[in-house]
Amino acid sequence: MSKASSKTIDMTQGRPLPLVLRFTLPILLGNVFQQLYTVVDGIVVGKNVSDAAQAAVGASFSVTYMLTSLFLGIGLGGSVLVSQFFGQHSGGNIRKTIATMHAFLLVISPPLTVFGILTAGPFLTLLQVPADYYGLARSYMCVYYLGLLPQFGYNANAGILQGLGDSRSPLVILALSSILHVVLDYLLVVPIPLGVVGVGLATVLSQLFSWVLSVWFINHKFPDYRFKVWKISFDREIFRNILRIGVPSGIQNALYSVGIMVMAPLINRCGTVFVAGYNAAVKVDGFVFMPVQSLATSITTYVGQNIGAGRMDRVKEGVRSILLVSAAMCAVLCAAVIPLRSQLMWLFTDTPAVVEAGNAYLVRVIPLYVISTLQYMYIGLLRGAGESAVPTAASLVSLWLARVPSAYLLTSRFGPENMHWCYAIGWAAGLCILIPYYCSGRWKRHMRSLPKEEGEEET
Repeated sequence: MSKASSKTIDMTQGRPLPLVLRFTLPILLGNVFQQLYTVVDGIVVGKNVSDAAQAAVGASFSVTYMLTSLFLGIGLGGSVLVSQFFGQHSGGNIRKTIATMHAFLLVISPPLTVFGILTAGPFLTLLQVPADYYGLARSYMCVYYLGLLPQFGYNANAGILQGLGDSRSPLVILALSSILHVVLDYLLVVPIPLGVVGVGLATVLSQLFSWVLSVWFINHKFPDYRFKVWKISFDREIFRNILRIGVPSGIQNALYSVGIMVMAPLINRCGTVFVAGYNAAVKVDGFVFMPVQSLATSITTYVGQNIGAGRMDRVKEGVRSILLVSAAMCAVLCAAVIPLRSQLMWLFTDTPAVVEAGNAYLVRVIPLYVISTLQYMYIGLLRGAGESAVPTAASLVSLWLARVPSAYLLTSRFGPENMHWCYAIGWAAGLCILIPYYCSGRWKRHMRSLPKEEGEEET
């Protein structure tokens, strides 16, 4: 084994659940710091600017996420390939994957930045964003798009590190960049009153810091895979496999954003107070989702490494344990959040009506989060196997055939506060596809054999 092996977690050996939990903890802590990005934005804007500014930052999310999600899927595809090559001990293919990912992102980021800035206004008009915070949302988006390259670069590097079994380095990076973000958020909004522009600048600068730091970590912890701008290469076969795994996920996320955009006019018609409460509640909801997201990332790496090593017995054993633990953990977190929902909402606003609007979301969504937990676990394990089509189909059915239609129906029949039941309806619809498909075992046929290199030194 090379020098890098002592710094990573090899999930092909040992008891599955302790390995996965050990790998998950740094990811979970990292997600806590990442969530601080949006939470601090909400607190600083809501407390020091206005509820309209709070609504503006939230209203821009669906558009910015739609534009970036397709290319963030490339990071997922690369991470799965790296984990499978790691399990196969194929260092040469790991190097090709890393170089190919970086080459693509360096080329695609500049034109995408220009496109985002030029289309910010038209997209907000399409969403019927109210005039009282349209200008604020457009200003925030234009600044946010300046950070696309570092955002893509960090997410790709975090996926590489996790695929190599290193979940600690992304934690350190997110912790440091989140501290920087908190400091910049305060400085650029309170002493320097730049409003939503200051919030956007704080995000861009902290993303740039995290990208540079992630390059440094890869170069120093894994010298065999050093990133050198002047030696970027591109492998077509590797890129084809990255696209095969990553594009369906990217399309799913992009269409998820479109779904949010379709629901945005419905939400925006409910008034600024409702929108501000909804956006603040989503930030609280994000903390409950973090353990689910962290375990889903871990199960993808776990399945990928064991498939690369040909250990299907470990895949099944690990999946059973992870599903049970994730459901139990989610239930405990939900039980802790619901009694404190009002206190959590007061962190984001001083307006009682906004607190009540946010509570309406939390009491209807959080108690049923166990359904979402199971959905994301099955999606994570199928993606680790290199199967992207069915998870994407399940997610799109969940959104387009269940969540969006039910949101409009519930709002028209039972009032705006009851539209939030649409989330549980959507999650259940997705599970109706994922569970039968996993139990059928057909997903195993989609696992493609990875090329092995003769005489390749072990990773």
